[in-house]
Amino acid sequence: RGFVPTVEWVKGWADQLPLQPCLRLLQHLLPQLEEFCTEGNVNDEGVVVDFLKTTTMVGLLPVPHPILIRKYQQNEYTSLWFTTYVWGVVYLRTSQPPLFDGSHIKLFTISYVDA
Repeated sequence: RGFVPTVEWVKGWADQLPLQPCLRLLQHLLPQLEEFCTEGNVNDEGVVVDFLKTTTMVGLLPVPHPILIRKYQQNEYTSLWFTTYVWGVVYLRTSQPPLFDGSHIKLFTISYVDA
């Protein structure tokens, strides 16, 4: 029978959905759409779609957050990671034919610390 969704499962992720823009859009459009349909006695889907195409949502939805640019700040751990990564790529790319003797290369070391 497979997976059967439960109420608890839906509640677990439904509260985390970002529904505020959709709800704001519906609160804005629904009264306009109801007024348009009742005043014009509209029951054609194409006319409603044309009305929605001409309706503007400018200023209604929230402004997206600006893109935050962070500059690289070098430290001991990022330098070690980058050096290990680069030498790992060099080693793997030159393994056919072998440029280095793999038995003498250490890409990383393990340090034991007394606890």
